[in-house]
Amino acid sequence: MRCFEAGFIGLIMVGVAMPVAAASPSAHAQRMESLGYQRYEGAWRTSQEISLMKQADTLTAGQVAARQQLERLRRDLDKPATAEQAAEQIRGMHDPLAVPALSQAIQAEPLARARLLYVEALAHIGTADAVGTLLSLALDHPDREVRWQATEQLEQAPSAQVVPPLVAALAGPHNDRINRAAAVLGRVGDRSAIEPLIRALVTTHVVVTDPGTGGQTSATFTPGGGGLTLGGGPKTSTVSAQNRQVLEALTALTEVNYSWDQASWQAWWRGQQLSPETDLRRSP
Repeated sequence: MRCFEAGFIGLIMVGVAMPVAAASPSAHAQRMESLGYQRYEGAWRTSQEISLMKQADTLTAGQVAARQQLERLRRDLDKPATAEQAAEQIRGMHDPLAVPALSQAIQAEPLARARLLYVEALAHIGTADAVGTLLSLALDHPDREVRWQATEQLEQAPSAQVVPPLVAALAGPHNDRINRAAAVLGRVGDRSAIEPLIRALVTTHVVVTDPGTGGQTSATFTPGGGGLTLGGGPKTSTVSAQNRQVLEALTALTEVNYSWDQASWQAWWRGQQLSPETDLRRSP
């Protein structure tokens, strides 16, 4: 009987003591809370960390929802009954969180019509991220139609977002990219690009030729100067390239034409700097 009573009393004591122990924070927890930390997702974090994590979660959820919407519209695009409405909805997308989904879809999409719709959607969104994606498409996408569609859409983009990266591309080592950048600049119509275009009118590259098996050769273009290297190994030689799209952009922006004569272009440009009537802003 005494043993039963002792056990019963012990159970009562444990039942009373356990909630008290659970409700009492540890010394470590008290110290962390006093320092401004909160328990969040299994770790002690500052309120700033928690806020950033919640923002990241919201961003991810929004991007997932935008991707799912685009996937649904893409399926509707294949259905005759819903194709026209789906195309209009894609063109009219305005959610900035859809930019990553559109960018990925353009790269993976086999249907040309859908790719062009995605480009229009990026232009309609018009954020800095969307403009940056359009620039990448205009310069680097393998589909010529996508490049031209992106070029056309960039005409309405703010010059401050468009011109600096295009001018940087003019100084690159690849002629195809130089010409694509020039094509966009000619359409954008910002006269601040004239001097960089003059510099890119005729570009010099070093061609590295490495004899292969069977007498085949391969060539690599790199920026800079150099001369012909003789010997049995790889050979380098300097070549000049006339960039047609650069010339077309220059004539469109200036309404003069000195052909491939860079010296004449530079002399004309210096004269423009001395003229008080010169307006370097975007042409009306």
